[in-house]
Amino acid sequence: MILILSGEGPSDLGCCTNAQGHCSGDDFQPGPLAVLLDQLITPALGYALSDHADGIQFISKARLIDLATERKKDRRSMILPGKKHDMETGYFHANALILGHASLAIEKDSGDKALTVLFRDHDKMRADSSALWGQKWKSMLDGFHRAQFPRGVPILPNPKSEAWLLCAAKKPAFQHCVKCEEVPGNDDAPNSAKAQLARALGGEKSAPELAEWMRGVDFNAAAASDMPSFAAFHHRLQQVLGELLH
Repeated sequence: MILILSGEGPSDLGCCTNAQGHCSGDDFQPGPLAVLLDQLITPALGYALSDHADGIQFISKARLIDLATERKKDRRSMILPGKKHDMETGYFHANALILGHASLAIEKDSGDKALTVLFRDHDKMRADSSALWGQKWKSMLDGFHRAQFPRGVPILPNPKSEAWLLCAAKKPAFQHCVKCEEVPGNDDAPNSAKAQLARALGGEKSAPELAEWMRGVDFNAAAASDMPSFAAFHHRLQQVLGELLH
């Protein structure tokens, strides 16, 4: 099995260190959520994908944009916002669609099945409807479905990835984590998710430092599922893993 990742930056799923938009092995620098994913998947597989050179492949956000540009040259492949996908959710749909097609190509080249994870922050604002998270989540699932790729897993933290990390970092850890989804996502806001995480960890950490910290965390997925955004991700991950392994 191959794990294909695509995120927004080094502090979530990671980044390529080879100045390319697609990497694996030593050219991939995992972020804290990539480490968490490896921890969650390892018990089901019986081995760590990170121990295998091409076990984890990363496709950058910039590479997805390039792939989308290539598809736009074919008018039949264009993604236009409409009744089902407005400008807000169409972005998430399009990202999943492009990543789904890329995953199918990787599967064909490797002769192996892939589990693909697309990370995007929800970036909730005060004025946003409470229904917007669900609309974005569904748009990502619909994008994978439209690509005819059935093994896509969205990661859509509410309001952003620091909330999930805060659940594990705060004292006591993994207690009342639902409150982590109520913290401000705007980094400039008072008591933001990023600021609270920095306090919990004794100072602001770089992406590699966050990944190293996560390697030492005994992550309690059941308790973290107090957060609806994590619960949706974890349920979908287990569903896709079950289908792959059985």
